[in-house]
Amino acid sequence: MNTQSFSAATKGELARIKEERPCCLLCELAGLAKAAGRVKNENNTARLEIRTENPAVARKAFQLVRAVFGKQAALFVRQQRRLRRSKLYRICVPGEFTQAALKLGLTDRFGHPVSGIRRAFLRRECCRRAYLRGLFLGRGWVSGTAFAYHLEFAAASKRSAEDVVALLGQFGLKARITARKNCFAVYLKKSGAIGDCLRLMGAAGPLLELENTRVFREVKNRINRLVNCETANLNKTVEAALQRKGEIGFISARIGLENLPEELRELARLRLAHPEASLKELGEMVRPPLSKSCVNHRLRRLSTIARQIQQEKN
Repeated sequence: MNTQSFSAATKGELARIKEERPCCLLCELAGLAKAAGRVKNENNTARLEIRTENPAVARKAFQLVRAVFGKQAALFVRQQRRLRRSKLYRICVPGEFTQAALKLGLTDRFGHPVSGIRRAFLRRECCRRAYLRGLFLGRGWVSGTAFAYHLEFAAASKRSAEDVVALLGQFGLKARITARKNCFAVYLKKSGAIGDCLRLMGAAGPLLELENTRVFREVKNRINRLVNCETANLNKTVEAALQRKGEIGFISARIGLENLPEELRELARLRLAHPEASLKELGEMVRPPLSKSCVNHRLRRLSTIARQIQQEKN
């Protein structure tokens, strides 16, 4: 599954979560409005809109508005001309902007914008989870491919970004902030932290897929390391065997193998006859059998003899 479909599938599953407690319904809508809320001026009246390109998120926002405000929201759909020409869903929150914004923590009681997160939304753990889920549904994004792990929340201001970092910190997640063109992004990069965040928000399916991807990646990397190690060891064994074979051939041509001590003569002939055999296999061919270390010791003696002959020649 590619990055876009994984992120969309995560939002789709989160959008299907049905909260029953009024406090959590309010917190989830507040987080969604904080991330995706816009001010719409119409007939000299300012209204709050929630905008999204995800139909599942649009349905969720529609349901939350009805549950929190007790009124039916207006839903508008527009075909966009830019980018992927996807549909833009606009959910209009009933009532004037000042009333809706105050209830959702976007402004204070004097009508001044609130850049951070209202503390009342974070008193209970269930509300913190709901608010976090709303933020992700509004402008969140996650990648769980085998090549990269990344989860982020978009924030309109640095203060909001810092509050999101603090919110994640209450769950033991260490997030970072980076400045984007028109916003700030709070992000997690480690697969374990991303998995914990998905679990907190309630995305069980994407969490399982992320874990499967992580396990597959770890197994693949482990197999690659083992293969590379085995290949390197095999190359070293072959190179060493060829080097010993060349040295024994040099000894045979210069002084003859019959002039070697008996314990070296038998091993030298076996190495020439079986250049691909390992030290263990060579030891089993000798009578009586020799250990691997003993075979290696005798081959080193043959190598020393070859160097001595070469030095005498020079």
